[in-house]
Amino acid sequence: MTRSYDQSCPAARALDVVGGRWSLLIVRELLLGPRRYTDLVAGLPGIGPNVLAERLRELRDAGILSQAKLPPPAPSAVYELTELGASMRPVIDELTRWGMRLPASSRPGDTFRLSWVLGCLRASFRPEEAIGVRETYEFRVDGDAFHLRVDDGALDIRNGSATDPACVITTDLGTFMAVGARLVDIQDAAARGLAELEGELPAAARAIAIVGAHPEATGGRHGIVGAVGATFRPEHALGVRETYEFVIGGLVFHARVDDGTVEMGLGPAADAVTTLVTDLGTFLQLGVGSLPLEDAVSADVISVNGDLEAALRMADAFGVVRAGGPVSVH
Repeated sequence: MTRSYDQSCPAARALDVVGGRWSLLIVRELLLGPRRYTDLVAGLPGIGPNVLAERLRELRDAGILSQAKLPPPAPSAVYELTELGASMRPVIDELTRWGMRLPASSRPGDTFRLSWVLGCLRASFRPEEAIGVRETYEFRVDGDAFHLRVDDGALDIRNGSATDPACVITTDLGTFMAVGARLVDIQDAAARGLAELEGELPAAARAIAIVGAHPEATGGRHGIVGAVGATFRPEHALGVRETYEFVIGGLVFHARVDDGTVEMGLGPAADAVTTLVTDLGTFLQLGVGSLPLEDAVSADVISVNGDLEAALRMADAFGVVRAGGPVSVH
């Protein structure tokens, strides 16, 4: 039983209801639509069955959620938010926005679910980009489907397929995140076979503009080359004069560093001191700080060809997370 703060304060009363461990995360899952008990177990790795059952009962007793029956052909009991529970959407969104400002880190044992990315999409939604837009976009990512419904500046994100999508984008998680982060243009991803697009390209472009990374996230430069250039930290490259080459899923580009300045360019570099070779998904993880360079090398998901010390200088100049331990290059 969740203990009460016994304070006559709206904030304390709210925490009496949703302040227990897992309670807000249960609400997070249900904001994407009704969920079966097994769906909640899958979306909340680490929760014990007794704790989940108790939290569901507490939230139901508080009027946050209710139980309903799905209609045939697959009748089953589901949990869904009440009007009171659904009104917590701005609270969860603001908490997500605040969390996105914290330093990115990945700890041993951390898990990852696509539904958690969807909360970030909702939190990064820009209503001004969706004024006058009324359409639905469907995404199929590694076998999971969800859709975004935009209605003149308002957004609703739900699990499952859509009945009337303006476009359907099918891809893997790495490409999905790269497109959303503006590291890869959706048209380029489709042309390179990284994504399959059904429907009109302009509709897909609108979807990315509405919920993708803000233009200032890459200094107005969208695409892998521009985004990498935007992460350059001049103060970490003073006195450095060397060229680094990147081979990312078949795309080759380079960065020429000259005493705190950088010049990005497509294609290989004849004078590269080191070359980083990896796939798009791993490269994205390096970029967002969820995968240290040394860990990627140790796991053989990335290779560094050339001067190892130069690779470490490159990582420092472009803000790639370091694990702090020794690196063994194969």
